[in-house]
Amino acid sequence: MHVYSGTEEKRNPQWDNGLTGELVTEVFGAAQWKKAHPSVRSMTDRPEFCRYHYHEAMDMMNEYIESNLKETGLCGVYEDYDKFSYLMLKIRANIVAFVQSLHAVADTCSHMLYYSLALDKLPKTLKERDVSAKEVLKLLEQQRDAGHPEYDKLCRLLREVTIGDDYRYLDALTNTSKHRSIVRTQLSEDATGSREENWILFLESFWYDGHLFEKINARKFMRKEHDRIQPLTVNIGVELNEVLKKLQPLLPTTQVTEESW
Repeated sequence: MHVYSGTEEKRNPQWDNGLTGELVTEVFGAAQWKKAHPSVRSMTDRPEFCRYHYHEAMDMMNEYIESNLKETGLCGVYEDYDKFSYLMLKIRANIVAFVQSLHAVADTCSHMLYYSLALDKLPKTLKERDVSAKEVLKLLEQQRDAGHPEYDKLCRLLREVTIGDDYRYLDALTNTSKHRSIVRTQLSEDATGSREENWILFLESFWYDGHLFEKINARKFMRKEHDRIQPLTVNIGVELNEVLKKLQPLLPTTQVTEESW
């Protein structure tokens, strides 16, 4: 199966995760692939979940605007406020699901690297609950510096997934919604005629770790951060295959057999 990147997803296959399975099995054995496979598979599921929840939320909103608000504006919601409230509930649920799936990509990707490269066989292993982007990146950097320069690009790509203001916002938004309170979306109408979009779904402002995150356009944020992260994770999959190919020549002297694990 191929995992795709960019707007022309169906035309540009980039990461062959079937090949990943073959390479992990060749280099480290079938038992190692059995451990890595669920995370590799999830790296195709998560982007699909994100796309599903994004389109569910936006399509419901656009349909409601077209059929209920074009003529009356937001005043029209009071004609059937229960319908509008239920619509917003469904939209919020999809946005929360989108945000949590997108945020989970970094750690799922880290599990994929941890098991696909048999990092769990190192003398100092991570507890399962500690397998995260931060900790796996440390392990990869240690391995790179200890004589595995082929890990350098993986380190750079994994680090890039979790940097930037938008990721900082994603992290704060996810943790706030999971552990403290749902950051709600509100529908805003432009009464001045000066705004590019007449109706905008905003994520309300919230505080996290002593920092105020101002309200933002939910659709623009969701699309922008998804479109930043998804190509990076596809590139990580492509680079993982390249690293595994480089490890193949080491097979005669370094491969660990299934029976000895």
